[in-house]
Amino acid sequence: MLYVWIGRLRPDAVPVPPSIQEQTNDFLGQPLIKIHSAGPLRDEAGKRAAMMMVFEEDNRAAAESFVESSPYLLADLYEEHRLYEYQNEAG
Repeated sequence: MLYVWIGRLRPDAVPVPPSIQEQTNDFLGQPLIKIHSAGPLRDEAGKRAAMMMVFEEDNRAAAESFVESSPYLLADLYEEHRLYEYQNEAG
């Protein structure tokens, strides 16, 4: 199943501390879960406002477990975050 996870960053979360960014690189580079896309969402001024990731997991519980290990989430950089099951209809 495909999942989309979107986390809206706290205003004081940018810039992301280098240690958290390093941990995030490891998190995204893990070999067990197929990540289709991941990156920042920017506001109209070009400022990083949120993060989005599209990934595959067997079920929602496994997807939630993966999300809960995110360095951004563990560092409390999100104002809010949501996990959605995603159904690709084009492309």
